[in-house]
Amino acid sequence: MVETYPQPKSSSPSVPRLTGDVSDKEGGTSNKWEFAALAYIAPMVGGIIAMLADGRNQLTRVHAQQSIAAVLTLVLSFFLWAALGYDIALIPGIGPIISIALFALVIAVALFLAVNWLISFLRALRGEERTIPLGNRVAIRVFGADAMPKKSA
Repeated sequence: MVETYPQPKSSSPSVPRLTGDVSDKEGGTSNKWEFAALAYIAPMVGGIIAMLADGRNQLTRVHAQQSIAAVLTLVLSFFLWAALGYDIALIPGIGPIISIALFALVIAVALFLAVNWLISFLRALRGEERTIPLGNRVAIRVFGADAMPKKSA
């Protein structure tokens, strides 16, 4: 089950308002979904800022960790290709072909992460704690089980 957080009330029914305080479960107020969305607006930096600004909030923490993990996955896959692709390209005959195929795999990972990035950004705006497939696995390895959304009863 996906836990969602209420959006602020709109002053006009046709134009949703994206700012304002939302009551949280502990009785305080915070802009939970705004910090979660910030994690996706500025790659890597936005996730770090969101963690520092509102790291105690589960919604912000899940989306910030996924955002950071998605960037790390993309950067590491590129550097892994650069290291392996160069060495494999030195093999006479078939080496350059394998290196190009590995680059195509890196591009496929980048496209996959870009689509998931957009979907996760929209989910953060809605206040949903859903995870992305590849980014969440990296987030769990980097940040521990804390990157998983809490199951609501």
